[in-house]
Parts: sequence; structure tokens; C-alpha cells
Amino acid sequence: MEQLTADGLETRERITQFLRQSGLATERARVVPLTGDASDRRYFRIIPADGPPFVLALHASTIDFAALPFANVSTLLQEVPLPVPVILGHSDELGIVALQDLGDVTLQAHLGAAPLTEHIALYRQAVAFIEPLQRRGADLESSRFIPYSIAFDVEKLAWELNFFLKHFVEGYRGSRSTPSRRRSCAISRPSRASSAIATTTAAT
Repeated sequence: MEQLTADGLETRERITQFLRQSGLATERARVVPLTGDASDRRYFRIIPADGPPFVLALHASTIDFAALPFANVSTLLQEVPLPVPVILGHSDELGIVALQDLGDVTLQAHLGAAPLTEHIALYRQAVAFIEPLQRRGADLESSRFIPYSIAFDVEKLAWELNFFLKHFVEGYRGSRSTPSRRRSCAISRPSRASSAIATTTAAT
């Protein structure tokens, strides 16, 4: 368990309250912090005394679950259907989403110790997901699903790069950037990147 600093106490209180409200586990369940990622969320594995473990995603503040891209795309992929982690519950007020625990071993790590025959089998399985994704994806097109209403344009790319700089480079890796360095990494309109994209688009 993390050190019970003021922030740690607040985090533990949020988790305890969620477990009490959701009924997914008792307050005696073990709470294990998981390695973070390049985002403003924190993850904890909950290990009940009498049930399978699950994962809590703690957002920085309150959430609107229905508006979360993760929840929206999860619903879309389930309707395809494709295998996605099960969402076990959520609390908008506490900013918590409970997820199925898929374990600690990544696909890359698993393949590193697997025989070639398993490499081929998993590759075929992954490729087999593409066909229903394309076919059913076209059938399910709707404004209620976020992927059909956004484009990976210059504005979106700029947002992603700035988010990466803030949460991965500075937050996760602990590398501090000067204002001038941040400006040099940022993309704005009009920019060299947008000009290049426009030129490429015009040429195709």
C-alpha cells in the first residue's frame, strides 16, 4: 500500500468508499498500486478474500462516465462484438471505474517466452478480429459513438503531443521542460506540420 500521505489518505478513502458503495469487495480487501502510465489516472488492483481480483482506475477528479471515450468505445466494441475488458462498475462522484483484471503479463512479454507456433496462432487471432471490426464497424456507424465523429487532424495531433509531453515526459518520466522547450515541441496553426499535411493531401 502506498504511503499514507495526505494524498494517500484521500486516495484510500475514495477506494474504501467505492468498495462499500459498489459491493464489489469488502474493506478488508488488499489494495495494490499498479504501475502508472502516461495519463492523469492511477490504477489499483483490488484482491478480495473470497473472489477474483479486479482493477480500479482512479481519475484525477469527478467524472461523467457516460461521456468517457473509454466507456463509449467499449460499448461499440462489445456490439461488434470484440473482446474488451468488462466494466464492473463506476462512481461519477468518486471518479472511479472498476475493470476486469487482465493480469500483469503483456502480449509482448508473453510472446517473448512462447514458442513460434503460439506466435502464429495469436497473430492469426489478431488478424481475424480485423474482419468483424471493419464489417460491423460500418454497420454500427452512428453519431452516438465517438470514433465516427472525430478525425486525427492537426488539432487532435497537437492535443495528443502536448498531453504526451505533460503526462509522460514530465509526469511519468520526471523530465522537466523549460517554457522554450515546451513551445518548440508544441504544434499550432498554422505550422510546418499542418502545411506538410495539406501539401500531402493535395498531392494524393
